[in-house]
Amino acid sequence: MVTVKIGDGMGNQMYNYACGYAVSRRLGQKLRLDISECDNSTLRDFELDKFQVVYEDKESFPNRTVWQKLYKRLRRNLKYHVVMERDMYHVEERVFRKHLRGTYLHGYWQCLGYFEEYLDEIRQMFVPAYDQSAQVRKLAQEFRETPTCALHVRGGDLGGPAREYFQRAIARMKQERPGVTFLVFTNDAPRAKECLEHGDGIEDMRYISDMGEFSDIDEFWLMSSCQNQIISNSTYSTWAAYLNTMPGRVVIAPDFHGIEVMKLADWIVL
Repeated sequence: MVTVKIGDGMGNQMYNYACGYAVSRRLGQKLRLDISECDNSTLRDFELDKFQVVYEDKESFPNRTVWQKLYKRLRRNLKYHVVMERDMYHVEERVFRKHLRGTYLHGYWQCLGYFEEYLDEIRQMFVPAYDQSAQVRKLAQEFRETPTCALHVRGGDLGGPAREYFQRAIARMKQERPGVTFLVFTNDAPRAKECLEHGDGIEDMRYISDMGEFSDIDEFWLMSSCQNQIISNSTYSTWAAYLNTMPGRVVIAPDFHGIEVMKLADWIVL
């Protein structure tokens, strides 16, 4: 059995799952998800069941008090062979070995090398597991069939790239795809306006928030449905770009620490 810790936001959970799935496939073993971190968080929910992901079962333990944390760690260390991701930017062969006690994966696993050989299978599972609204289905089809570029501006506590990146990325995208319409996805509208609305490109931008009210999963799906993407230093938009398999797509990413092992070979890094 391969068990993987699932935690943090949706994009991070997708990386956790992708690595766990790939290791379980390599070893020919079943996959278990440890969702304790999600269940004990007041900020994050378990998001993966909103997709058509495949796994054997889930486990979860109280993890809020010191004693609960100690019990969970002792149990984990005694029950499993624990693989800690000491260096998240290196594919370690020891991750892929069989262990009699089963393997527990503890880390972020934000490296394409951990799961790239199974990326096509994973893409097939990262589709919504619920009936989408007629509006979402209509917009997704429109975005696929017309020259569109999803443009993700990250807000919140971690922040995203500066305005200069977006101006350069927009100019490059217009060079690569003349006539493209930019669709802005953001969780911080004031910052998006600050980054985007003081330079070339405003005349052909539309904000997804002006088209209706959508869940995070719906926005993610609409972002991935665009023909091209300009992403932020965000696992959320990185995964939206992974799901884009359109021939001739253009994906532009900022040059942040780790992008060298997260990006696909044809992405443009600015």
